[in-house]
Amino acid sequence: MKWIAFFVVSLIVAATASAQGLTGRIVDAADGRPLAGAILLAADSTGRQAGYTTSAADGSFRLRPRQGMRAAWIDVSMMGYRAQRFDAARLPQEIRLEASAVEIREVEIRAPRLSLRGDTVSYNVAGFTEAQDRTIADVLRKMPGIEVEKTGEIRYNGEAINKFYIEGMDMLDGRYSLATNNIAPQDVASVEVMENHQPIKALRDVLYSDRAALNLRLKKQARSHWTGTLRGAGGWSPDEALGSGSVFAMRIAAQSQTMFNLKGDNTGEDPTSDLHQLTVEELLNSADNRCETPEWFSTGLSEAPLDDRRTRLNRSAMASADHLRKLTDDCQLSGHVAYGYDRLASDYASRIVRYLSDGELAEELAEQARLTDRQLAAHVKLLANTERFYLMDRLSADLAWSDFDAATTGSYPNRQQAEAPAHRVENDLNYIRRTGHRTLTVTSNLLWLTQPQRLDVVREGSAQRQRLDIDLLRMNHNVAWGLGAGRRWSFQFKGGLAALCRRFDSSLSGLGVETSAPPAADTRFGYGSLYLRPTATCRTQRLRLILALPVDWRCYRYTGGSSTPLLWSANLSARWTPSACWALSASGAAGEQGAADATIYPAVLLRDYRTLVSGVASPVSTPVRMLTAGANYKNPLNGIFAHLFLQRSWYDLPWLATQDFEGDYIVSGQLRETNRMVSWSLATGVSTNIDVLHGQAGVDLAWNDTRMEISQQGVRMPYRSGVLTLSPRVNLRAARWLNVEYTFNYRYTQLRIESAAPTDRHAFDQRLQLNLTPAKNLLLQLTGEHYRTQLSDTRSKHLVLLDASVRWKVGERWELWASAANLLNEREYAYTLFDGLSSSASRYAIRPCNLLLGASWKF
Repeated sequence: MKWIAFFVVSLIVAATASAQGLTGRIVDAADGRPLAGAILLAADSTGRQAGYTTSAADGSFRLRPRQGMRAAWIDVSMMGYRAQRFDAARLPQEIRLEASAVEIREVEIRAPRLSLRGDTVSYNVAGFTEAQDRTIADVLRKMPGIEVEKTGEIRYNGEAINKFYIEGMDMLDGRYSLATNNIAPQDVASVEVMENHQPIKALRDVLYSDRAALNLRLKKQARSHWTGTLRGAGGWSPDEALGSGSVFAMRIAAQSQTMFNLKGDNTGEDPTSDLHQLTVEELLNSADNRCETPEWFSTGLSEAPLDDRRTRLNRSAMASADHLRKLTDDCQLSGHVAYGYDRLASDYASRIVRYLSDGELAEELAEQARLTDRQLAAHVKLLANTERFYLMDRLSADLAWSDFDAATTGSYPNRQQAEAPAHRVENDLNYIRRTGHRTLTVTSNLLWLTQPQRLDVVREGSAQRQRLDIDLLRMNHNVAWGLGAGRRWSFQFKGGLAALCRRFDSSLSGLGVETSAPPAADTRFGYGSLYLRPTATCRTQRLRLILALPVDWRCYRYTGGSSTPLLWSANLSARWTPSACWALSASGAAGEQGAADATIYPAVLLRDYRTLVSGVASPVSTPVRMLTAGANYKNPLNGIFAHLFLQRSWYDLPWLATQDFEGDYIVSGQLRETNRMVSWSLATGVSTNIDVLHGQAGVDLAWNDTRMEISQQGVRMPYRSGVLTLSPRVNLRAARWLNVEYTFNYRYTQLRIESAAPTDRHAFDQRLQLNLTPAKNLLLQLTGEHYRTQLSDTRSKHLVLLDASVRWKVGERWELWASAANLLNEREYAYTLFDGLSSSASRYAIRPCNLLLGASWKF
C-alpha cells in the first residue's frame, strides 16, 4: 500500500509540475555564482523530448513541457560543467553544477568572437580587444551591433539597452559609465546581450519587452577579490601645468558587489560624465514618472561641434561609491553616493544673422565665460524579484549647484552672473503580485523639487536682476490588474491618481522696455488627474498586437482661472518576427497631448542678457498624430546587424511662437493661434564583423525634416529645416603589428524660408588612428583629425589636429606612457550652425598643445 500511495503522489506531483512548469535556479557549486545559458532538456517516460529552456542571467529558469506531454526526466548541461539528470518530480529548486575538465588532444582552439544561445548573443571580449584598449567601453565600440554614444549610452541594434548587469546583478542602477569607463577588458571574459529582456520575473510572459540588456561576465581571477587600476599623469601646456589621476577599485562576488571611483583632471577629460543616469526605470509607468528639472536660464557655455577633449578648458573631479548586497537569492539592497565638480572656461566669438520677413539683422559678440557645476547625489534601493512577487523601493536625493560668470563685448556689451541651484528628492515604489495568469500591480511616485535662482546683468548705464524661487511637489499613484485569457490574449486595466502643485515666485527689475506679460509674479499652479490605461495584447508565435486607449481627466488650477480638459489617445502597435533574423514593427497613435508644465507661468523671464521669454497663461492641449515603422535584422553567427526606424508626426499647436526685437532684447512668447508642425525622421544603420581582418565596419544614416512657422515682428513666417548625417566607420588589423581605426562624419543642414533664398551648409570631419606594436610590450599610437566647415556659400575652413603617444608595458601590472595632443598647436576652430530662423558663424578656442607623462598600476 505504501508503494501504491507513493506512486499516486508522484503522478499528482508530476501532473502539477507539467501544468504549471518547472522553476528553479542554476548556480556554480563552488562559489554559488548564478550560471546563465545552462541548457535544460525535458524528456517523457519514452525518451521523447518534452521541452527545453535555458537559464537567465540570474540563473533562474522556467521549463514548461509541450502541450499534451509530461516531463519524466530533466537533463541539465553547460559547457565546462558536469551534466546531471534529475527526476522531474524531485527537481531541486537550486541546481548546483560542478566544473568538469575536458581532456582533448593538443590542438589550437580559437573561441568564436560571437555566439548565440537562445535570445542571448555572447561576445568574446578577447576576440575584440586590441593593444590600445584601456577600458571595456573601448572594446564595446568594436563589437558589431553595439554602439556607445558620446554620452556613454549603450545601444544594441539601434535601441538603448534597458538594463546593465555585472555578473547578473544591477548594482549601478543606470549609471553604468562608472563600469564601462573604468573596468579593464582583461578582467572581462564575455559581454552578453539578452534580447527582449524583461527584468521583472513576475511579468515574464505577461508584459513583453523589445529592448535588450547587457551583462558583463568577469574572468575567474577578477571575481571575489579586489581588483582595479591606479593612474596618474602630469604635464605641460602653454597656459598651465597639467595633471590627471584616478583610482578605481571593485570587488564582484556571488553575494555582494562593491565599486569605488576617484578622479581628478584638467587635461580635457570629463570625470563627472561617469555619474550620468543613462537608463531610467520605466518598465511599469512608461514616461509618466519622468520629470526633468527645468532650466530657466540659458546661461551655459557655447559648444563647438568638436570632441569635448578638444574644447574643455577644465578643472574637474569626482568621487563615487556603489555597493550591492544580496539579502537572499531573490532580494538585494543597493546604494550609491557621489560628488562631482566641473569648472569650465570658454573663449568664444560669433556673428549671428537673424532672418526677418523684410531682410536680415546681424549682430556680433565675443564672450569669455566660466561655468562651475557641483553635484551631490545619493540613493538607496531595495529590490525583491521572484516569479510571483516583485518589490522595488528607491529613495534618491540629487543636489546640484551651477554658477555662471561671463563678460561679453560686441553689439551688446554686458557682464552676466547667475546662480542656478536645483535640489530634488524622489521616492519610487513598485509592487507586483502574480497568481497564475493574473497580476496585481501597485506603483507610487513622489517628487519634491526646489529651485532658488538668480541672474544679474550689468550694462553701461543699466542693470537687470532676475530672481526665481520655485517649489514643486508631484505625485503619481496607480493600481493595475492584469489578466491572461487563453494562450494568445492578455489584458491590463490600470487606473490612477496624479497631482502637481507648484509655487512660482518671480521678480525682474531694471528692464526698461514694455512687455505684454508682467515682470513679476507670485503664483500657484497645479492640477489633479484621474486616468485610466486599458491595454489589450494579442500574441502568436510570430506576431504581437497591442491596443492601448488611455484617458486622462485633469482639473487645472492656476492664477486667473481653471480648466478641466479630457486628454485621450488611441495607440495601436504591431511587431512581426517572420524569422529568427528579422523583426518588423509599426505603430500609429492619435490623441490629445497635455501642456508642458514648465511653460505655464504668467510672467516674463530674463533668460540671458539678450533673451526675454513670456510663459503661457493657461494650459491648452495639443492634438497629435504619429506613425512609425521599423525593421531590425540580426545574424549574430555571421556578425551582421542592421536597423531602420522611420517616423512621421503631426502637431496641431494651439500656440504660435512669437519673436520680436525690442531695444537690446529678443522677446519670445506665444500667440493664441493654431498652427501645424510636421516632421519626418529617419535613422538607419548597418554593422558587420570582419573576422579575416579581426575588425568591424559599419555605417549610420540619420535624417530629420521639420516644417513649422513663427510670428516674427508681427509677420507669420513659415520655414523648413533639415539635417542629414552620414557616419561610416571601420576598424581592422592590417597586420600583426598594425591596427587601424577610421571614422568619417558628414553633416548637411538646410534652412528654407518662404520668399527668401534657401541656405545650405556642408561639413565633415574624419579621424584616422594608427596603433603600431613594433614589440610585444610597446605601443605607438598616431592620430589625425581633419575638420572641414562651410562658413558661407564661397568660404570654407579646414582644421587639422595631430596627436601621438607611446605606451610601454612593464610586466603584467605596470604601464608607462607619454602623449602629445594637438602637435600643431592650433588655437581655435571656426564653424557655422543653424538655429530656427538664424545662423551663426563662430570661432571657438580649443586646447593648445598638451604634453603628458603618466603611469598606471593594475591590481
